[in-house]
Amino acid sequence: MCAAEGDCAATSSCVAGRCVAKGAAVAIGAARRVLYYPVAIGFVRRAAEPGLPAIAALGRSDGALALLRFSLPLPPEVSVIEAYLLLDRATNVDSDPTPIALHAVRIVDPWDERSLSWAVQPRVEEVGLPVTRVLPSSGALVRLDVRAIVERWRRREGGDFGLAVVSDAPDRAGAGPGMGMAFALAAGGAGGWGGARDRGGGSNGSNGSVGAAGPSGPRLELYLR
Repeated sequence: MCAAEGDCAATSSCVAGRCVAKGAAVAIGAARRVLYYPVAIGFVRRAAEPGLPAIAALGRSDGALALLRFSLPLPPEVSVIEAYLLLDRATNVDSDPTPIALHAVRIVDPWDERSLSWAVQPRVEEVGLPVTRVLPSSGALVRLDVRAIVERWRRREGGDFGLAVVSDAPDRAGAGPGMGMAFALAAGGAGGWGGARDRGGGSNGSNGSVGAAGPSGPRLELYLR
């Protein structure tokens, strides 16, 4: 993904937010964009009080996990071209002045957001998803590639217990875990969790809607065809 021409190699151009080879077309150009909000969300961190904070620091080396479960009623004939987890940074909160690295992992155990704690949390499994490096100067929106997990949900390989956001930040010798970067974990949109909305503005979710301005919490961004 790119924001300007300089983000791409000399043989590529920045077109519709993607680095593509000279003369090539963007695959998502003919895709439909849909947003899904989580039906359940949780957060655990070593030495933290149980419960879901509205804003939480990620990118620390203290085991912080943001856990998310989605309901994706996608018809079998639809292809998932790309899938991202969108995270909103809380830019009005002090953050660590060093970059952080985040990626998504698969949750392999059932979990209940009402009883999550550091001592009671599900196991997670690496599935080789790309790492997103977030700079202090980065914008307010962060994207994590989760297509491999979404495709696994489509194939119903194992339990569909959701995904978690983990940090690749190493321990700092004698310096503690650092502040990390603050992200909004509020319920998605004004209508609550569980909704979906396409690019044309029509809601096709069961009980939610995309909220107004400001951080709206984690959500899935799917490009379907």
